[in-house]
Amino acid sequence: MHAVRFEPGGAIKLVQLPNPQPGPEDVLVQVLAAGVCRTDLHLLDEFKAGEHEPLIPGHEIAGRITKIGDDVYTAKVGDTVGVHFEQPCGRCRQCRRQRTNLCEEGTTLGFDAPGGYAEFVVAKQTTILPLPPTIDLAIAAPLGCSGATAYRAVVALGQAEEEDTVVIIGAGGVGLSAIQVSKAYNARAFVIEPREEARKAALDSGADRVVAPDEARAAFRDFATDAGANVAIDFVGTKATFELGRFLLGSGGRFVAAAPGSEAIQVTANDLVDGGKAYLGAYSSTMADFARAISLAEAGRLRPVVTRKAPLADAAQVLNELRAGKIVGRAVLFPGPMEP
Repeated sequence: MHAVRFEPGGAIKLVQLPNPQPGPEDVLVQVLAAGVCRTDLHLLDEFKAGEHEPLIPGHEIAGRITKIGDDVYTAKVGDTVGVHFEQPCGRCRQCRRQRTNLCEEGTTLGFDAPGGYAEFVVAKQTTILPLPPTIDLAIAAPLGCSGATAYRAVVALGQAEEEDTVVIIGAGGVGLSAIQVSKAYNARAFVIEPREEARKAALDSGADRVVAPDEARAAFRDFATDAGANVAIDFVGTKATFELGRFLLGSGGRFVAAAPGSEAIQVTANDLVDGGKAYLGAYSSTMADFARAISLAEAGRLRPVVTRKAPLADAAQVLNELRAGKIVGRAVLFPGPMEP
């Protein structure tokens, strides 16, 4: 099969490899569409620092099952499925508590196991879900991360409800999905984004108000009439965005950090006790989150914004464009025939 592989030192190579084979409880999926996530850039930076052996990246996957293991009972050859990148062990303490995103012994497609930048990928039968028959595969692929992560941040952790005010900092691919999830639950979405083209995409995704960061504090006062946000989600991960989200959070509000960041921040006991606020970290997502994202997509309430499509061989160029800020929303790679 053809695959794109990250190499030590940061090279991105198109390589020819043997087709992988499924184990007894695995399925072999022909990758029909693979989303490109900003996390792939973080991974590539680690490769540039020499911290990894060669690896096929890609954790947003939609495809068709071409082979199943002897003990597979959840799917059959020919099924069109979405693949969740977390491959939990099913045995550890976190798995037993249904916290599969925190599995202590599993693997993760595209991070420490071969991912979706390839013609084929192997996944556990417990990590695939059937896709609606009419869904656009370019839309389906990002549901595994962009959609599921947005659902987890807005609903599973943020607990957004009807008439709540949700502040979304960063209108990248996941941020745009978070707007749609917020609106699906009849919450109001206030979006903060520095890029003009991304602000337009946020409005197109249903945001109630979209502003640049330097306008946010004054604009939010008018928007929320001093009540403060019920949920504030940071999809950027800098000290400045954390401070902004904390400033806008109202009493009883939930701050959800949904992006990694290395800048030091300070949270005191007063930040938690005064107004009964909560500060939470959104790490990955679960199969339940993934299932909800697919359901919302099937209902027409969630449609990840895809603005760039390319053949698998163009992965390096697409990643460079993403790093340069030229891609709003998601890019999707096609190992086979490319959808229009």
